[in-house]
Amino acid sequence: MERECKKMEKAIVCPGRNSKVKVFPVNIGDVKLKGLLGSRIETNRRTSIPSLYKSFLEYGTVDNFRIASGEKKGSITRRLATDSDLYKWMEAVSCDLQNEYDRERARLLDKLISLISKTQEKSGYIDTFYAESFRKERFKNLYHGHELYCGGHLIQSAIAHHRATGKDSFLDVAVKWADFICRKFGKGRIEENDGHPEVEMALVELYRTTGREKYLELAGFFMSKPYKILDGHAFLEFPGVTGHAVRMIYLCSGATDYCIETGDRKYLGKLLSLWEDMAGRKTYITGGIGSRYSGETFGMPYELPNLRAYAESCAAIASMMWNYRMFLITGEGRFMDLFENTLYNGFLSGVSLDGREYFYVNPLASRGEHRRKKWYDCTCCPPNIQRMLASLPGYFYGVSKEGLWVNLYGESESVARLFSGNKVRMIQKTGYPYDGKVSLEISPERSEEFSIFLRIPRWADNCIVKINGRKFTAEPGQYFVGRHLWESSKENVEIDFGLKPVLYSTHPEIESTKGCAAIKRGPVLYCLESVDNPGVNLFNCRLEKTKLKERFEPDLLGGTHTVSGEILSGQDEHLPLYEKADRYPDPKFSKRRFKAIPYHLWANRGTSRMAVWLGKHI
Repeated sequence: MERECKKMEKAIVCPGRNSKVKVFPVNIGDVKLKGLLGSRIETNRRTSIPSLYKSFLEYGTVDNFRIASGEKKGSITRRLATDSDLYKWMEAVSCDLQNEYDRERARLLDKLISLISKTQEKSGYIDTFYAESFRKERFKNLYHGHELYCGGHLIQSAIAHHRATGKDSFLDVAVKWADFICRKFGKGRIEENDGHPEVEMALVELYRTTGREKYLELAGFFMSKPYKILDGHAFLEFPGVTGHAVRMIYLCSGATDYCIETGDRKYLGKLLSLWEDMAGRKTYITGGIGSRYSGETFGMPYELPNLRAYAESCAAIASMMWNYRMFLITGEGRFMDLFENTLYNGFLSGVSLDGREYFYVNPLASRGEHRRKKWYDCTCCPPNIQRMLASLPGYFYGVSKEGLWVNLYGESESVARLFSGNKVRMIQKTGYPYDGKVSLEISPERSEEFSIFLRIPRWADNCIVKINGRKFTAEPGQYFVGRHLWESSKENVEIDFGLKPVLYSTHPEIESTKGCAAIKRGPVLYCLESVDNPGVNLFNCRLEKTKLKERFEPDLLGGTHTVSGEILSGQDEHLPLYEKADRYPDPKFSKRRFKAIPYHLWANRGTSRMAVWLGKHI
């Protein structure tokens, strides 16, 4: 399958002319989101992006470049990889310029690019952490140094800026840096890779942008070498996902990009095996990954504690990035199912409703100690969340030689160009994810027969699709394919997912959730917070066998759907810690009503206890 990259140059990723993908992305700027995600993107634009930049000014992130360039006197902030935080923020702004152009933000990017260009040395090297007296340490500690990691984010940010503005100023900096590492690394030179994989993904995208094969080759070289921080395996040697969750899944994302461009079947086989390990044994019901605080790592299979869940926000983003790439190469719905589950749960939980505070970790239970924060000494998550929010429109739709793909649902307007060159305008009307009914108005520029691919989530057991009133039954967990001669006037597709709250059980080997159930309504996971449930013991309760009721509450947390029912709350204050089984007193329970809110909205009303998994009534 071939497609000119130029036609997709403003997409999240731009698979090359001869790439092995089944689906190509639609440009970020060709999709305008409204509804829940649209409001989050608006908050990201109006509040999150400017407030984080103020923090960068306050904590020295920008001054590091001013000092390293000689523009200002002072001492560089000794926070490892802080350059990458600014690059990710600049990528967020660049992506958001496609959503809504802002002249002042574009000018600010130009000023920052000029500053970064001044900081870059003639050789192409750039990393403010290794300026001044630390020059001798360059590439001496790749295990912890993050030099290639920072450079990878530089490349990705520069490509996003180039695609949003058409300018080469930042891309020139990235190319100069990439050329430098091509001279420094490779066979007979430095034969190691970075302790934090990321540059692999960036190098492949730079290859796609420039056509220079040396970048693709260097990405492959890095993956052929052992990753010491990830148990010492080269990529094709990994028996499963392991080690630091973000690093591992960034590497998988880069390997998928490499596979897309080279068609290497060994990589695809390994990627599918690793995905099965992650999705089948090491992923929370929120979509979160990385269960251990120690090293921010994956645990053993089914090691998924709730109170001590790490589930870093960056890891959720890494998972979304990887799942999307796996979808592009396979066209399979399971990857976008996990993307969506992570989006509405483990990702959106990472930022407060007002857009000013962030979670680094996302536990599935809390005794009241977890609060979002405005700033972290390692502030990787806030700008990462911002760039994902800004780029979300680009994940919604895709095109292939067969037709148009609808990957995600939400109130939106979009334009997609088919392989024939025909432009298709689509208006999606829905209250999704809280409303399960979706209406698509499809208006091609000219009449054409093509297929529409509609992702039917695995949870949608009774989904009905109608095309111009003709009814079809859709299988869950797959893409429904509707072949049709689409006229240039508006044609209508209707989907009814049949949303209702249901209980989910858990694998018996997950120790922390034995005998428990969780509540989901469509893609949205629910939790109980103590602020809504006074007198309910969230850590010793049992769900009654009563019907779950749902209700829209317009004045709660910006307007949201809640789920309620009956629960038995344990009165266990005076029970002994341990006792012989035949002497242990029977715990007392009292019947109460409960109210559950979407998990992604928890911790927005002050300190509160929270639980996702609840005991089941036996």
